[in-house]
Amino acid sequence: MALFERARAKRREREQERETVHRALLDLRQRGQQQGAAAVVDESWQLVRHCFAELGRGDEEYAPLLFETARTSFGLHAMCGQWLPATSSALALCTAVAFVEARSTKHGVPFPEGLLPGVQVMLDMSPNVAHRAGVPLAACIIAEVLTAMQLGDRTRAREMSAILGSGDALRRLHAIRRSQQETINRESRKSAVSVASAAALRSQADAMLLQDLNEVITGSENGYLHAGTTVVPAVLAASLTGRSVVYVVPGVGAGTAVRLEAPETGLTLCESITLPLLGLDAVRTQAQRVRDVLNSGERRPRLRDEAAREAFDTVAASVWQPVLEAWPDLEGGRVAVIHVGESALLPLFTTPVDGIPVCARMDLTVVPSGQALLFAGTWPRPPRRETLVVADPWYDDGAGGVPIEMTVPEAREVAALHGVAPLILRDPHPAMAPAPDPGTAQPPDRAADPPPAALLDGLVLRIAAADLIHLAGHGILDPENPLNSTLLLGRPTPLSALLPHDLRRGATVVLSACHLAGIGTARSAEQTGFPAAMLAMGASSVIAALWPVPDVGKTKLLMTHLHEELLRNTPPSVAVGRAVARLAGEKKAAHIWGPLTHFGA
Repeated sequence: MALFERARAKRREREQERETVHRALLDLRQRGQQQGAAAVVDESWQLVRHCFAELGRGDEEYAPLLFETARTSFGLHAMCGQWLPATSSALALCTAVAFVEARSTKHGVPFPEGLLPGVQVMLDMSPNVAHRAGVPLAACIIAEVLTAMQLGDRTRAREMSAILGSGDALRRLHAIRRSQQETINRESRKSAVSVASAAALRSQADAMLLQDLNEVITGSENGYLHAGTTVVPAVLAASLTGRSVVYVVPGVGAGTAVRLEAPETGLTLCESITLPLLGLDAVRTQAQRVRDVLNSGERRPRLRDEAAREAFDTVAASVWQPVLEAWPDLEGGRVAVIHVGESALLPLFTTPVDGIPVCARMDLTVVPSGQALLFAGTWPRPPRRETLVVADPWYDDGAGGVPIEMTVPEAREVAALHGVAPLILRDPHPAMAPAPDPGTAQPPDRAADPPPAALLDGLVLRIAAADLIHLAGHGILDPENPLNSTLLLGRPTPLSALLPHDLRRGATVVLSACHLAGIGTARSAEQTGFPAAMLAMGASSVIAALWPVPDVGKTKLLMTHLHEELLRNTPPSVAVGRAVARLAGEKKAAHIWGPLTHFGA
């Protein structure tokens, strides 16, 4: 009984200590507003150090407090132009996020809703601050921790451990650790530097990577479950896939590009550049302009093309021209772009540079995080393809929308290339019926009968069993809740209904539907959408469109070119690049090939 009372008294004492820290934080924020950031900035860092120390002693209840104190300290130091301690505060916040995410995953509960707005703010600001501090590796760590949070039970606990524990991965991890230890030893032999210097902070980031590597290797060799690792998956993914990894990060006023390389390349592990034109306001304005035209039902090709080409010009000037000027060796190589935050709204894959789509200038892919690249790069491509081609031209059983006339001809042509029969869920023009003018939308009352419920009930299982999947129909993006984004195949199939299923490992998924390459805009840090989910479900490649796909024959031609390349065993990322380049070279409308993007390895 006495032991129980002592334990309860100890818990009350710890609770009172945390409450004291919380009150001190609220008081500090108030004084900062009244007296200015400079008056309290040092005190904010002391609070961060205290919370970090208590968390390190095993009190996990300090994780939310560390999150809030680190976020406050970051803001105060950034306001004072003190980039080094601001970056240290951001790294401390990442530690808090990793603890909270791991605990949430362990208990099967979502990441706390109240912390998500703070995560979004930090993602918008802190990678750029780390670049300004001269610590690009810290920018990678921050981006990985703050974007790889969602779908945690799938993308970390269940899959990550198996991947990191494989023989090839362990050999690469040991080599990366040796290289990182050599870097730290080499830097430590240089003259001593101030603890507040960029060199000291770079050493801190290097040490964080080395610590993560040690934990991952030890845990994998002992069969432990992994959660909460930082940039290790991205470095390993660069090694496994042979790709240069480039993070594209919009920021307040300007953005940042961070390049990450596998140590065996002999190149600098991590370096960064400023993207002066990639401010958040510019990204949002450009994305909205494209949506205003292409989502409005505007049918005039000239206006749709102008909107697409304006987006291309923006992305070329703000991203690809400065990136290729700084790192010209990327051209002709293998590159994975990690679109951080709202850069996912931009056509990073297809934008022309000097008249040639960038996806034809290099073997390019886009991924939501280094973890996603690691998953996609680990799954072996199937030795032979089980192909499934599905089409449904009608919107929600024909009520309230118009049919997509070209989905059925597209599906039949794609299926014929692969020598399989397409699954046509509804056919507005049965073989024996006279076909109307293809340019005329048919009224909803001519909708074909909806397919049998039993067929639809088994459709998700058929998708999960195929290696090459082509789905043609309407797509609806829910920007507020991306898990409600829907593919209309016989009936609405939301992303949340697909998530409980696994795809065949290494599958290629083609989503010939509007918007489904998009992410939620309410909280872009989550990077949740069809591509990220399907990569987590086991796909190696997901091919989807950022904006509405026009219902014209040229779209069918684009898909035909793509599948012709796949039949030649062209890697999917290269196949998409060649299909896009072919239409672009034939001077076909930019709004047709512009939205197509390859996600994965």
